[in-house]
Amino acid sequence: MSLEENKALVRRFIDKVINGGKTASISEFCLENSMFAGGIEGQIKTMRMAFPDHRTTIDDILAEGDKVAVRVTTRGTNTGPMAGFPAFGRFDTPVPPTGRKAMGSALYLFTVADGKIVSLAMEMDQIGLLRQLGWTFSPSAQA
Repeated sequence: MSLEENKALVRRFIDKVINGGKTASISEFCLENSMFAGGIEGQIKTMRMAFPDHRTTIDDILAEGDKVAVRVTTRGTNTGPMAGFPAFGRFDTPVPPTGRKAMGSALYLFTVADGKIVSLAMEMDQIGLLRQLGWTFSPSAQA
């Protein structure tokens, strides 16, 4: 695929799966039964449960070789429970919703092969997101 086709694939993935929540469409964009496809489905469902109005906007998109780099802004209101965050010292305890709005930026680096997304590396300020939701952090007593 050309660089423009790779960028178009990633744009459609962000629009339909991340923003639209259509996780049933993941196989349209990703290698079926891959670790990436299975993992991203759970992450999207969890994020959309916590932020049902979640919206990711593409600010910049670049492609070279089999990589597509995307800088995004995400926005949403925390009206559902959040899972996968350290609540009360446990990752499996959902955090109750705060009702607060949050906004952050992230960098995504997609790898594309044969017209499908095969992996995604992401950098996002999760501590900044949690602070916007009213969480405070103290150093642990254990050093």
